[in-house]
Amino acid sequence: SSDLYCAPAFRVLADVFGIKLGSSGPRGLRSLMRSADSPLALVPGGFEEATVTSTGAERVYLKTRAGFVKYALRHGYDLVPCYAAGESDLFGNPQGAWRLRWKLNQLSVPAVIPLGFPLFPLLPRRIPVSVVIGTPLKMPHIKRP
Repeated sequence: SSDLYCAPAFRVLADVFGIKLGSSGPRGLRSLMRSADSPLALVPGGFEEATVTSTGAERVYLKTRAGFVKYALRHGYDLVPCYAAGESDLFGNPQGAWRLRWKLNQLSVPAVIPLGFPLFPLLPRRIPVSVVIGTPLKMPHIKRP
């Protein structure tokens, strides 16, 4: 959410690690790409992907998330596909109450109940996660894709 990067603690942590923050919405993404700062990392799944996350199942939510490809073409950014297998097992996320959860997502409220490490449920479980980084997809620079 665009509200998350405004949270003081989150912003301080990002500043400590030298991470530039911005919204992944159309206006914020255009602004970041126009500034030509590279590299730029984007996690397109959002609240919806967090909502459908289920332990033991690999799920992604890209149904309405193709706009970043258009912006990559428009601003000449390459795309590097990445996937973290096993990430859905870091936290449990009770399933059900889908109508309410999708409505909360529309209001920019994450509809998740993260259940991680037993003694400290907001910390992730200690399990292996395999991260795969693909070869960059060279994108042509097209003014109006």
